[in-house]
Amino acid sequence: MRIALLLLFSFLFYHMGFSQAFTITDLSSLSDLLSFEKNKSSTFDPYSDFDGTPYLNDDFVPGEVIVNDSIRIEDVPLRYNIYSDRIEFRNEHEQVLEIDHSKQEFDFDFGGHLFTIQDYLDHGESKRGILELMVDGHIRLYKRYLIDLKPATKAIGYQEAQPNRFTRQDDEYLVAEGQGIPEIFRKQKDLLEKLKEIKPDIDQYAKNQKLKLKTDKGLIQLIQHCNN
Repeated sequence: MRIALLLLFSFLFYHMGFSQAFTITDLSSLSDLLSFEKNKSSTFDPYSDFDGTPYLNDDFVPGEVIVNDSIRIEDVPLRYNIYSDRIEFRNEHEQVLEIDHSKQEFDFDFGGHLFTIQDYLDHGESKRGILELMVDGHIRLYKRYLIDLKPATKAIGYQEAQPNRFTRQDDEYLVAEGQGIPEIFRKQKDLLEKLKEIKPDIDQYAKNQKLKLKTDKGLIQLIQHCNN
């Protein structure tokens, strides 16, 4: 059965290269199609003794998985593990699978977020990971979520022992032009200098609008202005 499904998907990939996405509503098809790195029951929580959470949201949310821009799988229970930088899904057997995105292209649409697997630049170094698409267009805005794991500490004197704990870090924002690779901009000055190539008056616009360029709202408005 598994071999037959894989042959079917290979046939569909070949014949749908120039057509619309093929929609699947059978969750078992996702399990057969995907490779995964971890497989555990939904009752097993490897982080139960940790403070904080590695997830953007702990609960699974129904969403869509788009594979190689060709296959759309609907109503999949999904959540984002920021720490492992993997999307997890819960299958029909209540198992939690961690999707390996190294072999295929994926987009995930759930919980009001659109995630994509992207190469990106960090200080000129090429990396790959999960980014949230915030603004689409000639100029695209992405967000990268970060979380830090602080190791457990032993009790010393009057200081109590502390468990392993997850701590959210400041989100990072990335910008890409046309078909270019998204690049992280950590300084407002560097971002504005980049955007001046598209909108020479971008400094004045941000000042007049009193945009806060460390927030989703401010950056979304800024990039939308560049696309107008």
